[in-house]
Amino acid sequence: MRLFLSDSFFDKFTELPRNIQQSVREFQKKFRENPQSGSIHLESITQFRDSSLRSARVTGEYRAILGSLGQDNYMLLYVDKHDMAYRWAQNKRFAWNEHTQSCQIIPVAIESDKNDSTNYLSGEQTIKDNAILGLLTETEIEKLLKIGVPEELVPIVRKIRDLDDLDKAEEKLPQDAYENLFSLFDGESIDDIIEEMEAGKAKNGEDSLLSNNNKRRFIELTDDGCLAQIMEEGMEKWQLFLHPSQSKLVYSDYNGTTKVSGSAGTGKTIAALHRLKHLCEQQDSHILFTTYTTALMNNLSKLVTKMQIPSQRYELTNIDKVLKQVAEANHVLPNGFEILDYGSDNDEKSKALWSEVLDSEISEFNEDFLHSEYIDVIVYNNNKDLKSYLVQARTGRSKALSRKQRVEIWKLKEKYESLKIQRCKVDRMELFNTTANYLIENDIHPYSNIIADEFQDFSNPELRFLRALVKEKRNDLFLTGDPYQRIYSGRKINFSAAGINVRGKRSQKLKVNYRTTEEIKRMAVSVVKNQKYDDLDGGEENNKGYISLIHGERPSYKIFSSSAEEVTQVMHYLDICQADDIPAKDICIASKTRSLYKDVQDELHRKSMKYSEIKNGEKKGDKEGVAFSTFHSLKGLEFRVLILVGVTERSMPSAASFNFPFMNMDAAEQKEYLTSIRSLLYVAITRARQIVFITGYGEKSGLLDCE
Repeated sequence: MRLFLSDSFFDKFTELPRNIQQSVREFQKKFRENPQSGSIHLESITQFRDSSLRSARVTGEYRAILGSLGQDNYMLLYVDKHDMAYRWAQNKRFAWNEHTQSCQIIPVAIESDKNDSTNYLSGEQTIKDNAILGLLTETEIEKLLKIGVPEELVPIVRKIRDLDDLDKAEEKLPQDAYENLFSLFDGESIDDIIEEMEAGKAKNGEDSLLSNNNKRRFIELTDDGCLAQIMEEGMEKWQLFLHPSQSKLVYSDYNGTTKVSGSAGTGKTIAALHRLKHLCEQQDSHILFTTYTTALMNNLSKLVTKMQIPSQRYELTNIDKVLKQVAEANHVLPNGFEILDYGSDNDEKSKALWSEVLDSEISEFNEDFLHSEYIDVIVYNNNKDLKSYLVQARTGRSKALSRKQRVEIWKLKEKYESLKIQRCKVDRMELFNTTANYLIENDIHPYSNIIADEFQDFSNPELRFLRALVKEKRNDLFLTGDPYQRIYSGRKINFSAAGINVRGKRSQKLKVNYRTTEEIKRMAVSVVKNQKYDDLDGGEENNKGYISLIHGERPSYKIFSSSAEEVTQVMHYLDICQADDIPAKDICIASKTRSLYKDVQDELHRKSMKYSEIKNGEKKGDKEGVAFSTFHSLKGLEFRVLILVGVTERSMPSAASFNFPFMNMDAAEQKEYLTSIRSLLYVAITRARQIVFITGYGEKSGLLDCE
């Protein structure tokens, strides 16, 4: 006899009182030993529409609902008080779908539904007249079955015209079928969806109950360990249940580098964490797990701890610390040398040295242009000599340069580097290149595998450095990120130029959002829609098929005439949250800069309300109170409620103006800055799980169109 735990049972189990959780643990142990035990009282219930569903006694008050596949396979589907458990089960059908090799929980129509004459097609329009569903002819019904649509629901599905119709039909569909239909109506090819479902099936001779498609929602319980960990160690859902696309990424054997992209909340970091655990369980390894910021690394450290991965097998360090460690160990960084702007994007120290160079030289170029040309062209492309610089393409640079001007810039660059040596200084980006070149030339590769999260935050010198840290081989680099979250303007990236091959099947995508509601997701996507985003290797990124699994309140955006009005409204909203029993620690108030939330923070202080500030991924202050954060510091975090303040056309512009900071930018820089602003707002909105409330005073930002 085999017993499986479903994700729906997991969700309800975590909500139960602790003493009932303990009773569930004891129940499942008894059930695995003997499901026919009189104390369990396993039985069919006549009021259930599906005769394969069973009820079992957990306590005198609580019942478990199970689905059965034959005599020897049972699935724990739900647990609750007697009447609530029966109510959940009475209009559901449990079935094995051989087309997808997965169990499905299918809503069963009640009598009022059977008489429902709803037709999503208007008038006398037929299926053949509908452009979107033109492919769903009688001869292609098999394709619907292959993406998880139960045969009895095909007539309902064939009436659906668009995503709005699909939303109305969601309650009639099993979840996997709904997700796949969403991808179809959002522009994905049905053949591509079928290919993905086929990839999630068990191979010939393998147990189909353990297919990736089925493990997405059903995992086997072989002992008491799983429920014990949930109770005693706070094991979370993401540690147990992986989407088939995530499982494929985690457990595949790759012939080289793999790039995993996906919009916010799609489980990229989760896939990276499971990949780390998988690699650590292999042969002896020395794995680097890295990302760009210290804040993200602090959050990753907590997640890795929950995964219980052997610490001797990996290093968890942000990219700057890895650079310093490797450069010093290989004597690339001389003793006593300062890394200019180490650990930041602030380039003021570098520009000050360029200014000194210009004090003794007459040039048509100022320090801002020279620093930008040095970092964005020479260092970005790893130009080692004048010859390579003279023929270097300068894509995205607004000012064309003659050969004579390039020669002049190279001479100034040499004086700049001499001055740095005299002052015992080295540019951060320059050191990435120098160290990478040294490792390659000396065939030194400190790590067996590298996992890098949030690749969109890196620049080419950093990627080139990562490439040099590990030998080119199977499973060498595993890179996760989202081009839509490029919030650092000026940080250019192209994998091919950095020596990393992610073309074709080396690039994979995740599409299911586990964090936010569909309503929040749609608002976030509206901020970046109709904008071209580079896939960071010469192509264009898209978010077709990006779907959230839960629904909730529609986000709101309100503009006020003064800061005082805005603060009053925010305080009123905090009162509403308190009345709804939302803990203060689950609420975050965020803005582009700290100054924009200061008035709200001062009001909380005046009223002696608890609050904290997020710095480097950690709450500083009273951790039980409301959190304050800049948009940048929100990366990698999530909150139940997010209140974004100070969101106006001035702080989050939709177009260039004559105001700061645009006055000092050329057209290309303005475009890049505006794109990064969109990405920043997109990142901020997608940190919320349930509620987004946006405010500002002054002119409404053109990036948002909701009320």
